[in-house]
Amino acid sequence: MCLNRLTGSRLFTRRLPGGGVLSLVVVSALLTAFEAAAGTWRFAAPQHRLFRPLLADPAETRFAVVTNLDDRLNGDIGGSWEAADYAWDDGKGLRFRTGIHAGVFSKLRRSGTTFPLETADYLVGMHADLGNGRLTGRFEFAHVSAHLADGYDGSEQATQAMTYSREYFTLYGSYEREARRGGMIKSARAYGSLRWSNHAIPDVRRWRVQAGAELISSPITGRATRAYLACDVRVFRDGDLSVNRTAHAGLMFHSGESRGLRFALVYHGGRSEHGQFHRQQDDYAGIGLFFDL
Repeated sequence: MCLNRLTGSRLFTRRLPGGGVLSLVVVSALLTAFEAAAGTWRFAAPQHRLFRPLLADPAETRFAVVTNLDDRLNGDIGGSWEAADYAWDDGKGLRFRTGIHAGVFSKLRRSGTTFPLETADYLVGMHADLGNGRLTGRFEFAHVSAHLADGYDGSEQATQAMTYSREYFTLYGSYEREARRGGMIKSARAYGSLRWSNHAIPDVRRWRVQAGAELISSPITGRATRAYLACDVRVFRDGDLSVNRTAHAGLMFHSGESRGLRFALVYHGGRSEHGQFHRQQDDYAGIGLFFDL
């Protein structure tokens, strides 16, 4: 019945010899033409996030090491896997990409030649990105939990471990503009996000408003080395209204596919990003090494 409707009428199929076969051929041709006109699906393709990861956001899943220039070290392990990609107009127009991401955000203490682990936050989520080049958006749903480790010495005034667990939805938007050739700036990007937690233990940081900007220079030497500046600001309520800010000034050594290393001076001000220490002030300057895979 469905095939007959697609070909126009039931009468068309009955009156032609081999009408069922003809209907099937017509339907297949229509579907092929629609797929060619609408876009192309790709599954499990080795591609980057369509919404490019934020350079200065400490909550991005990534491989990174940041020393606080005192006795603390932040180590992050994480990334994303893109499950499916859909492109309209052969990739020249709008594009949709979806997948999963996960990460571990750890804090270690330097003690002589060892680095005892004090706390670790575990994140797993799913995402869907949509964009057309300059304008991109990201929707995420994620779960995060934070745990004290056996290397904690009590110096952060968290006398005992607490339950820190939450799920949240986040909606991002970004606008990126490529500069004219021959200038000092290669690209400039501005972004923002809104986050809402539908479940939070303890009942803090239910919402978050984020904004930031990134500047990337034209190649300094060859094609791979560029300078960059990035800043990220997060506003939330954790008892009182709090503002966390993070800034990077550094160099990136990237291939054409944005794979490579970043080396940066890092500043962080505000509350701790680690759940077990969320009440604590955490202001520091450091040096970071970031692996953009």
